[in-house]
Amino acid sequence: MSTLRASAAAGPARVVGRMALLAAALAAVGLFHVWAHTRVTAAGYRLGELQRAQESLRAERNRLEVEVATLRAPGRLEAFARARLRMAPPAPGAVVAGRAGEAAAGEVGGWGVAFHRPAPAEPVVQARVVALGAGRARPPAE
Repeated sequence: MSTLRASAAAGPARVVGRMALLAAALAAVGLFHVWAHTRVTAAGYRLGELQRAQESLRAERNRLEVEVATLRAPGRLEAFARARLRMAPPAPGAVVAGRAGEAAAGEVGGWGVAFHRPAPAEPVVQARVVALGAGRARPPAE
């Protein structure tokens, strides 16, 4: 009978232990749920902030595109060239057309001046050339 008493005494301890284990497991699941919900809520707030920042950047890009289009407008460029750079259209007769093939190729200008077509912000570079015959030219030796 002593084994019967030991098993009876161990029975309630086992039940209490199993209940405590079940309670701990439920508490862990509850804590995980709260942690996951907190993370999802924080991610939602962060997503909202990023969407507002994206919208702000999109509006700024649109504003800058309009500004670039305004700055590149031909009328504005002409006004800028006349006012700030003191440029004017060439006088009548100041522009002389060279030979068609050479001028179109951009290799030799009129009167023996060699040049290349400059990029928009590049200055025009000119050099005197010496004729080699057969339509070829080279810069003079210095």
